[in-house]
Amino acid sequence: MLATALFVAVGVTNAGVAPAAAPILSATKLRIAIPGSENNVTPFTISFGATPNTHDFLNLVYDSLFWSQVRPDPEPWLAESATPNADFTSWTVKLSENLKWHDGQPLTAEDVKFSFDYYLINKSSAGRYSHHVWDAPPYKSGEVLDPLTVRLDFAQPAPQFMVIPGADLPIIPKHIWETVADPKTYAELPIGSGPYKVTEIQPDQSYRLEANADYMKGKPTVDELELLVIKDPAASFAALETGEVDMVARNVPPELRDKYAGGGDVTMVEGSKFETTQIFFNSRKAPLDNPKVRKAIALAADLDALVDTVLLGQGTGGHDAFIHPNSPWALPGADHEYDPARAGTMLDDAGFALGSDGVRASADGKRLEFTILVNSFEPADARAAQLLAEQVKPVGVILNIEPLDPATLRTRRAATLDAVPEYDAYISTLEAHAHVDPDGLYYFFHSPGAKGFGLSVSGFTNGNFDAIVEGATTAELDSRATQLNGAEEILADEVPGLVLWYRTGEYAVRPGSYSGWVSDPGHGIFTKRSFLKEYVAAAASPPVTTAAPAVTEAPVATQAAASTDTGVATAEASVPETAAPATAAAATDSGNGSGATPWIVAAVVIAAIAAGVLLVRRRRATSSADDDD
Repeated sequence: MLATALFVAVGVTNAGVAPAAAPILSATKLRIAIPGSENNVTPFTISFGATPNTHDFLNLVYDSLFWSQVRPDPEPWLAESATPNADFTSWTVKLSENLKWHDGQPLTAEDVKFSFDYYLINKSSAGRYSHHVWDAPPYKSGEVLDPLTVRLDFAQPAPQFMVIPGADLPIIPKHIWETVADPKTYAELPIGSGPYKVTEIQPDQSYRLEANADYMKGKPTVDELELLVIKDPAASFAALETGEVDMVARNVPPELRDKYAGGGDVTMVEGSKFETTQIFFNSRKAPLDNPKVRKAIALAADLDALVDTVLLGQGTGGHDAFIHPNSPWALPGADHEYDPARAGTMLDDAGFALGSDGVRASADGKRLEFTILVNSFEPADARAAQLLAEQVKPVGVILNIEPLDPATLRTRRAATLDAVPEYDAYISTLEAHAHVDPDGLYYFFHSPGAKGFGLSVSGFTNGNFDAIVEGATTAELDSRATQLNGAEEILADEVPGLVLWYRTGEYAVRPGSYSGWVSDPGHGIFTKRSFLKEYVAAAASPPVTTAAPAVTEAPVATQAAASTDTGVATAEASVPETAAPATAAAATDSGNGSGATPWIVAAVVIAAIAAGVLLVRRRRATSSADDDD
């Protein structure tokens, strides 16, 4: 059976260091650096600029029926319960009493039914969330039974309803959205039911969130959150060290880990966040449409060496089966096969002979030379691509690196059914949803067409894989896991995407400002639970060191998990077929074909202290005059 431990309160302690004698479990105001903007924070206008925090940012403002999707048995949230019929095609949802929207209007069963109806009607405008309404599981209709009870009917069995969409879909207010014909055009401040209200947005600069005093779980522990958009990682940590921000919602750079782990004004806490950094191959473009070519590149990749060199050991090398090892859907015993000799043999068998210049080519002269697109804001990605290029060169494969700003990268990756995109490969980061969604493999890797959105990820095509993941969409927990394991074996053999690493989730905070941070498995510490009294209270106690994460039997250290953060330009975990998520654009020189090495990153972090201070101070100067109230 899968263990289902809830979460662990971190407290602002680092491994092996005693917790503060008097933890600060409430605050008037916190400033948090996020890696990008999310427009006006609605499920229809998010840009994925804040990835891997997009979903958790949205859930400060909105609520789902259950929390969270990382658990196979999510906690009741807006809903007290959900009861299925015999074949799981209908679920009766009972809401909690006295729920309210931010504007004081009651949240009722009408809102729940409306939400499902609206996502279905506007499926092209909310890919991250609506695909769990129009595709799998396919919502059919709803009926309000009384103000607190709604029945939701599906066109096929939906045994995982409480997880997806129940623990994922943001419920939206009918009285706001029923007059909005095109949700992409909604430009007002968002109205949700979550623990925080958005009260001010400085476009591409900052968000001001105020505590919802009427929240169903009590007023949040922090009165005001100011989320500052700082796209440059170095500037983010510079601002943290000078006190301009109190927390950075991205992983601590490996070069700063020892400094923060020692405690002080800035200290490091660890939290579970199921993320991956991976390279996706354009599986529709020759010769990368040949599984042997993709597999050979994977066989020549020493992923442990990437982790040791780029992350200074702070992570785990990827597994060929793709899914995060702590996900309930992970293939037991999955690992990465590193065998350069086999890679060479496989390329020989595929008809790519080694030339006198050391590069393999087909009989018609097609060289195995490819370009990897990387996010120019993420030097770790560029460095990983450089090392990967060095690793595969001896087997006769050339990899070039092209750094691009996120918007340009997204454009270069655009794909349609009628035209094969020109890119060869790209590096991206995916947040937890990609790994804990019971239908995640279906969506990411199903052959391009009407099902899933594999077209916008890699264009991978495999009929056997399709049959497995389609069948799994209606299976219950245990049988679904078994079926998905078969699909993962296909991914390991044919490698449309190669996971480079799973980062250890490490975050830097100022404990003198707040120490109520909660490690919410799959979400890290930037999560609504970090601001809710019933969960934060546990942070006052010494941290537990053997609690199991929510989705694995194996006990792990309380603050240990897999995580990464790359301010992504990627196909996010739930985007419709032809839509790639947007990220905030950023200026960059993309013509040099190289990335920063770790020592350069460290130097930049140090050199950017003053620049970061000025950057944030300028940003604050453009905000309202009552910043310090």
